[in-house]
Amino acid sequence: MLKGLVVLDPGHGQFGNPHTTKEGFYEGTQNFILATLLRDELQRRGFEVLMTRNRVEDNPTLEERGRLAGEAGAILFLSLHSNAPGTSATPERYPKIRGAETFYSVSDEAGNIPVARALNDAVVRTMNTEDRGIKTRRHPDNPDLDYYGVLRNSAQSGCRRAFLVEHGFHTNPEDSAFLQDTESLSRLAAAEAEVVDRLLSLIKA
Repeated sequence: MLKGLVVLDPGHGQFGNPHTTKEGFYEGTQNFILATLLRDELQRRGFEVLMTRNRVEDNPTLEERGRLAGEAGAILFLSLHSNAPGTSATPERYPKIRGAETFYSVSDEAGNIPVARALNDAVVRTMNTEDRGIKTRRHPDNPDLDYYGVLRNSAQSGCRRAFLVEHGFHTNPEDSAFLQDTESLSRLAAAEAEVVDRLLSLIKA
């Protein structure tokens, strides 16, 4: 008997967000590789898995990505990303900023906080990077809704266990080196799958 359906969302498209210093690195491609590894780990643990991008070149809308979770009856929606500093970062600070952070849907904060904390802890530990914490970001026009379209559409379609994980900064040499190594991504996928399996009762609550 399957433990439940998980929707994985490899962020962006194939050539989304190129690395600023390394030719050939794209956040969207590395997210896709991580998602396929995480899919395999979850399936080995008895979960059914759908991906919002079944081919690396796929790039559905934010609404399509989020709504897939609710429409398919998923117990969990995970959007996989890596980060980059905002425009306020000075040139000398830009490559020094690193660390993992996880955003969780405001649709069920009490239920989502422990899952977000466990996911973020697993990423920080596996990547040996800084802990930037777990966070929410609310829509400026309606604070009851999520700012991020994938989380908002997941929650509104019926899947409130919705998270966006920033796996370090692809603009930082240490984080970026990890994200470019397939063996490291395999360890990251295993760590995240272990969290999902271990917290299954909380996720389903």
